[in-house]
Amino acid sequence: MRLTPWLAALTAGIALTGCSTGPAAQEPARPPVAQVSSARAHVPDDIRRAGVLVIGSDLSYAPMEFTEGGEQKGFDVDLAHAVAARLGVRAELRQTPWGDLLGHVETGEVDAAMASITDTAERQARVDFVDYLNVGSVVVAKGALDGEGITALCGRRVAVPADTIYVGLARAQDARCPAGRKMTVVTVGALADSKKAVLAGRADAYLEDFPPAAVAVRENPSLRMSGAQIEAAPYGIAIGKNRGTLAKAVQLALYELFRDGTYDALLEKWEIGEGSLKTGAVNGGA
Repeated sequence: MRLTPWLAALTAGIALTGCSTGPAAQEPARPPVAQVSSARAHVPDDIRRAGVLVIGSDLSYAPMEFTEGGEQKGFDVDLAHAVAARLGVRAELRQTPWGDLLGHVETGEVDAAMASITDTAERQARVDFVDYLNVGSVVVAKGALDGEGITALCGRRVAVPADTIYVGLARAQDARCPAGRKMTVVTVGALADSKKAVLAGRADAYLEDFPPAAVAVRENPSLRMSGAQIEAAPYGIAIGKNRGTLAKAVQLALYELFRDGTYDALLEKWEIGEGSLKTGAVNGGA
Protein backbone atom coordinates (compact mmCIF):
# COMPACT_ATOMS: atom_id res chain seq x y z
CA MET A 1 0.00 0.00 0.00
CA ARG A 2 3.05 2.06 -0.05
CA LEU A 3 1.76 4.51 2.55
CA THR A 4 5.18 5.30 3.92
CA PRO A 5 5.70 9.06 4.36
CA TRP A 6 4.49 8.73 1.23
CA LEU A 7 9.56 12.18 -9.86
CA ALA A 8 13.29 13.22 -10.95
CA ALA A 9 11.98 14.97 -14.06
CA LEU A 10 13.02 14.08 -17.61
CA THR A 11 11.99 16.09 -20.67
CA ALA A 12 8.96 14.90 -22.62
CA GLY A 13 9.50 14.85 -26.39
CA ILE A 14 7.28 17.24 -28.34
CA ALA A 15 6.65 16.90 -32.07
CA LEU A 16 7.81 19.98 -33.93
CA THR A 17 6.12 21.37 -37.02
CA GLY A 18 6.91 24.07 -39.56
CA CYS A 19 9.77 24.84 -41.93
CA SER A 20 13.30 23.87 -41.02
CA THR A 21 16.62 23.59 -42.79
CA GLY A 22 17.47 20.48 -40.75
CA PRO A 23 15.82 17.06 -40.61
CA ALA A 24 12.18 17.15 -39.55
CA ALA A 25 11.51 15.96 -35.99
CA GLN A 26 9.94 12.54 -35.78
CA GLU A 27 6.30 12.30 -34.69
CA PRO A 28 6.08 10.14 -31.53
CA ALA A 29 5.06 6.56 -32.26
CA ARG A 30 1.31 6.08 -32.02
CA PRO A 31 -0.59 2.87 -31.34
CA PRO A 32 -2.65 1.31 -34.13
CA VAL A 33 -5.85 3.25 -34.82
CA ALA A 34 -7.95 0.21 -33.91
CA GLN A 35 -6.67 0.43 -30.33
CA VAL A 36 -7.54 4.09 -29.83
CA SER A 37 -10.83 4.63 -28.01
CA SER A 38 -13.32 7.47 -27.80
CA ALA A 39 -11.56 8.40 -24.54
CA ARG A 40 -8.97 10.23 -26.68
CA ALA A 41 -11.42 13.09 -27.09
CA HIS A 42 -10.90 13.88 -23.38
CA VAL A 43 -7.07 13.89 -23.52
CA PRO A 44 -5.68 17.39 -22.77
CA ASP A 45 -4.23 19.14 -25.82
CA ASP A 46 -0.64 19.26 -24.52
CA ILE A 47 -0.54 15.49 -24.02
CA ARG A 48 -2.17 14.89 -27.39
CA ARG A 49 0.40 17.12 -29.15
CA ALA A 50 3.34 15.45 -27.39
CA GLY A 51 1.98 11.98 -28.03
CA VAL A 52 3.24 10.91 -24.61
CA LEU A 53 1.56 10.28 -21.24
CA VAL A 54 4.30 10.80 -18.65
CA ILE A 55 3.71 8.61 -15.59
CA GLY A 56 5.75 8.74 -12.42
CA SER A 57 6.43 5.42 -10.69
CA ASP A 58 8.73 4.04 -8.01
CA LEU A 59 9.70 0.83 -9.79
CA SER A 60 10.60 -1.22 -6.72
CA TYR A 61 7.46 -3.11 -5.69
CA ALA A 62 6.99 -6.47 -7.41
CA PRO A 63 4.71 -7.68 -8.85
CA MET A 64 3.18 -4.23 -9.42
CA GLU A 65 6.11 -2.21 -10.75
CA PHE A 66 9.77 -3.19 -10.82
CA THR A 67 12.79 -3.50 -13.08
CA GLU A 68 14.46 -6.73 -14.15
CA GLY A 69 17.46 -6.83 -16.42
CA GLY A 70 16.96 -3.13 -17.10
CA GLU A 71 13.38 -3.70 -18.28
CA GLN A 72 10.33 -2.15 -16.63
CA LYS A 73 7.86 -4.84 -15.62
CA GLY A 74 4.74 -5.41 -13.53
CA PHE A 75 0.98 -5.10 -13.55
CA ASP A 76 1.04 -1.30 -13.24
CA VAL A 77 3.57 -1.05 -16.08
CA ASP A 78 1.46 -3.18 -18.41
CA LEU A 79 -1.75 -1.38 -17.45
CA ALA A 80 -0.15 2.03 -17.97
CA HIS A 81 0.84 1.11 -21.52
CA ALA A 82 -2.62 -0.32 -22.23
CA VAL A 83 -4.35 2.85 -20.98
CA ALA A 84 -2.03 5.09 -23.00
CA ALA A 85 -2.67 3.04 -26.14
CA ARG A 86 -6.41 3.58 -25.79
CA LEU A 87 -5.73 7.31 -25.51
CA GLY A 88 -3.73 7.31 -28.76
CA VAL A 89 -0.41 8.12 -27.07
CA ARG A 90 2.48 6.16 -25.64
CA ALA A 91 3.28 5.77 -21.94
CA GLU A 92 6.60 6.89 -20.52
CA LEU A 93 7.22 5.61 -16.98
CA ARG A 94 9.76 7.67 -15.08
CA GLN A 95 11.51 6.24 -12.03
CA THR A 96 10.67 8.55 -9.13
CA PRO A 97 11.32 8.33 -5.39
CA TRP A 98 8.14 7.30 -3.58
CA GLY A 99 7.96 10.41 -1.44
CA ASP A 100 8.05 12.72 -4.49
CA LEU A 101 5.24 11.12 -6.49
CA LEU A 102 2.20 13.14 -5.42
CA GLY A 103 4.17 16.39 -5.34
CA HIS A 104 5.26 15.90 -8.95
CA VAL A 105 1.68 15.18 -9.97
CA GLU A 106 0.55 18.38 -8.26
CA THR A 107 3.19 20.51 -9.99
CA GLY A 108 2.65 18.94 -13.40
CA GLU A 109 6.16 17.49 -13.68
CA VAL A 110 4.37 14.26 -14.59
CA ASP A 111 0.89 13.77 -16.02
CA ALA A 112 -0.02 10.98 -13.61
CA ALA A 113 1.46 8.54 -11.12
CA MET A 114 1.05 4.76 -10.88
CA ALA A 115 3.03 3.10 -8.11
CA SER A 116 0.69 1.04 -5.93
CA ILE A 117 -0.66 4.29 -4.48
CA THR A 118 -3.58 3.81 -2.13
CA ASP A 119 -6.53 6.12 -2.74
CA THR A 120 -7.31 7.69 0.63
CA ALA A 121 -9.47 10.65 1.65
CA GLU A 122 -6.38 12.50 2.89
CA ARG A 123 -4.60 12.13 -0.45
CA GLN A 124 -7.73 13.15 -2.37
CA ALA A 125 -7.21 16.65 -0.98
CA ARG A 126 -4.06 16.85 -3.12
CA VAL A 127 -4.81 14.82 -6.28
CA ASP A 128 -7.61 12.85 -7.89
CA PHE A 129 -7.53 9.06 -8.17
CA VAL A 130 -8.99 6.68 -10.72
CA ASP A 131 -9.28 3.36 -8.87
CA TYR A 132 -8.27 0.10 -10.52
CA LEU A 133 -7.37 -2.58 -7.93
CA ASN A 134 -8.58 -3.81 -4.53
CA VAL A 135 -5.55 -4.50 -2.40
CA GLY A 136 -6.06 -4.97 1.34
CA SER A 137 -5.30 -8.52 2.51
CA VAL A 138 -5.05 -10.51 5.73
CA VAL A 139 -2.14 -12.97 5.73
CA VAL A 140 -1.93 -15.54 8.49
CA ALA A 141 0.22 -18.41 9.62
CA LYS A 142 -1.60 -21.60 8.67
CA GLY A 143 -3.64 -22.85 11.60
CA ALA A 144 -3.46 -19.53 13.45
CA LEU A 145 -7.10 -18.43 13.00
CA ASP A 146 -10.42 -20.12 13.60
CA GLY A 147 -12.38 -17.82 11.26
CA GLU A 148 -11.66 -15.83 8.11
CA GLY A 149 -10.72 -12.24 7.36
CA ILE A 150 -10.13 -9.22 9.52
CA THR A 151 -13.01 -10.02 11.91
CA ALA A 152 -11.22 -13.22 12.93
CA LEU A 153 -8.22 -11.31 14.29
CA CYS A 154 -9.73 -10.66 17.73
CA GLY A 155 -7.50 -12.16 20.41
CA ARG A 156 -4.57 -12.49 17.98
CA ARG A 157 -1.22 -10.76 17.47
CA VAL A 158 -1.37 -8.73 14.26
CA ALA A 159 1.65 -7.11 12.61
CA VAL A 160 1.16 -3.84 10.73
CA PRO A 161 3.76 -1.49 9.22
CA ALA A 162 3.94 1.96 10.78
CA ASP A 163 2.56 4.96 8.91
CA THR A 164 0.16 2.91 6.76
CA ILE A 165 -3.61 2.69 6.68
CA TYR A 166 -3.29 -0.79 8.14
CA VAL A 167 -2.53 0.68 11.55
CA GLY A 168 -5.92 2.42 11.51
CA LEU A 169 -7.72 -0.65 10.13
CA ALA A 170 -6.23 -2.87 12.84
CA ARG A 171 -7.14 -0.43 15.61
CA ALA A 172 -10.67 -0.02 14.24
CA GLN A 173 -11.16 -3.78 14.25
CA ASP A 174 -9.65 -4.06 17.74
CA ALA A 175 -12.26 -1.56 18.97
CA ARG A 176 -14.96 -3.95 17.74
CA CYS A 177 -13.45 -6.97 19.49
CA PRO A 178 -15.20 -8.12 22.68
CA ALA A 179 -13.62 -7.62 26.08
CA GLY A 180 -11.14 -10.37 26.80
CA ARG A 181 -10.43 -10.93 23.09
CA LYS A 182 -8.65 -7.75 22.16
CA MET A 183 -6.02 -7.76 19.43
CA THR A 184 -2.36 -7.20 20.10
CA VAL A 185 -1.19 -4.79 17.41
CA VAL A 186 2.49 -5.35 16.64
CA THR A 187 3.79 -2.25 14.83
CA VAL A 188 6.82 -2.89 12.61
CA GLY A 189 9.07 -0.49 10.77
CA ALA A 190 8.66 -1.52 7.13
CA LEU A 191 6.26 -3.41 4.87
CA ALA A 192 8.50 -6.48 4.61
CA ASP A 193 8.87 -6.66 8.40
CA SER A 194 5.22 -7.68 8.85
CA LYS A 195 5.77 -10.94 6.99
CA LYS A 196 9.00 -11.53 8.89
CA ALA A 197 7.18 -11.12 12.21
CA VAL A 198 4.69 -13.87 11.31
CA LEU A 199 7.34 -16.21 9.91
CA ALA A 200 9.39 -15.73 13.10
CA GLY A 201 6.37 -16.47 15.32
CA ARG A 202 6.16 -12.95 16.80
CA ALA A 203 2.70 -12.41 15.26
CA ASP A 204 -0.17 -14.62 14.12
CA ALA A 205 -1.19 -12.52 11.12
CA TYR A 206 -0.37 -9.36 9.21
CA LEU A 207 -2.20 -6.85 7.02
CA GLU A 208 -0.67 -6.16 3.63
CA ASP A 209 -1.36 -5.10 0.06
CA PHE A 210 -2.77 -7.96 -1.98
CA PRO A 211 -0.12 -8.17 -4.75
CA PRO A 212 2.93 -8.68 -2.47
CA ALA A 213 0.77 -10.82 -0.16
CA ALA A 214 0.01 -13.14 -3.08
CA VAL A 215 3.73 -13.45 -3.78
CA ALA A 216 4.47 -14.14 -0.10
CA VAL A 217 1.90 -16.92 0.08
CA ARG A 218 3.24 -18.54 -3.10
CA GLU A 219 6.78 -18.44 -1.74
CA ASN A 220 6.02 -19.50 1.86
CA PRO A 221 3.92 -22.66 2.32
CA SER A 222 3.40 -21.83 6.01
CA LEU A 223 1.33 -18.73 5.08
CA ARG A 224 -2.14 -18.32 3.63
CA MET A 225 -4.49 -15.44 2.85
CA SER A 226 -7.61 -15.21 4.98
CA GLY A 227 -10.96 -13.87 3.84
CA ALA A 228 -11.90 -11.38 1.15
CA GLN A 229 -10.02 -8.25 0.13
CA ILE A 230 -10.38 -5.21 2.38
CA GLU A 231 -12.46 -2.89 0.21
CA ALA A 232 -11.43 0.32 1.96
CA ALA A 233 -8.01 0.23 0.33
CA PRO A 234 -8.01 0.52 -3.49
CA TYR A 235 -5.03 1.47 -5.61
CA GLY A 236 -5.62 4.54 -7.76
CA ILE A 237 -3.97 6.30 -10.69
CA ALA A 238 -3.06 9.74 -9.32
CA ILE A 239 -3.87 12.72 -11.55
CA GLY A 240 -3.50 16.44 -10.82
CA LYS A 241 -6.63 18.40 -10.05
CA ASN A 242 -5.53 21.01 -12.60
CA ARG A 243 -5.27 18.52 -15.49
CA GLY A 244 -8.70 19.19 -16.91
CA THR A 245 -10.39 16.10 -18.35
CA LEU A 246 -7.41 13.75 -18.04
CA ALA A 247 -9.01 11.80 -15.18
CA LYS A 248 -12.12 11.32 -17.32
CA ALA A 249 -10.00 10.12 -20.25
CA VAL A 250 -8.17 7.59 -18.07
CA GLN A 251 -11.43 6.40 -16.52
CA LEU A 252 -13.01 5.81 -19.94
CA ALA A 253 -9.89 4.00 -21.17
CA LEU A 254 -10.05 1.74 -18.11
CA TYR A 255 -13.71 0.95 -18.77
CA GLU A 256 -12.76 -0.18 -22.26
CA LEU A 257 -9.98 -2.39 -20.86
CA PHE A 258 -12.49 -3.92 -18.43
CA ARG A 259 -14.92 -4.66 -21.27
CA ASP A 260 -12.49 -6.08 -23.82
CA GLY A 261 -10.75 -8.50 -21.43
CA THR A 262 -7.37 -6.76 -21.36
CA TYR A 263 -7.64 -5.99 -17.64
CA ASP A 264 -8.55 -9.59 -16.77
CA ALA A 265 -5.69 -10.91 -18.89
CA LEU A 266 -3.20 -8.71 -17.02
CA LEU A 267 -4.57 -9.84 -13.64
CA GLU A 268 -4.07 -13.44 -14.74
CA LYS A 269 -0.58 -12.75 -16.10
CA TRP A 270 0.57 -11.33 -12.77
CA GLU A 271 -1.48 -13.80 -10.66
CA ILE A 272 -3.42 -11.15 -8.73
CA GLY A 273 -6.94 -11.91 -9.93
CA GLU A 274 -8.46 -11.69 -6.45
CA GLY A 275 -7.73 -7.97 -6.47
CA SER A 276 -10.03 -7.28 -9.43
CA LEU A 277 -11.82 -3.94 -9.11
CA LYS A 278 -13.87 -2.82 -12.11
CA THR A 279 -15.60 0.28 -10.77
CA GLY A 280 -13.11 2.75 -12.22
CA ALA A 281 -14.34 5.05 -9.45
CA VAL A 282 -12.87 8.51 -9.08
CA ASN A 283 -11.76 9.10 -5.47
CA GLY A 284 -13.45 5.93 -4.24
CA GLY A 285 -11.03 5.29 -1.36
CA ALA A 286 -11.98 5.86 2.24
